[in-house]
Amino acid sequence: MKTILTTTAALLALAAPVWAQDAMDTDGDGNVSMEELQAAYPEATAENFTAMDADADGMLSAAEVQAAQEAGILPAAE
Repeated sequence: MKTILTTTAALLALAAPVWAQDAMDTDGDGNVSMEELQAAYPEATAENFTAMDADADGMLSAAEVQAAQEAGILPAAE
């Protein structure tokens, strides 16, 4: 039972950034645009977005959202 609970907790912790990205991705294209980011986080600035957009493609991938959360640039999903 302890193993099942530990495994479940670990999976939920790893999935949280994906859930956060999915919640922001209102058009369902798998990425988060500046407009989608600001809809979820109105205080987000262009500078924040640029700092999160590691590959400079103008969109945030799930990996970039997770990295931004881990770096403290973007609040972690609750």
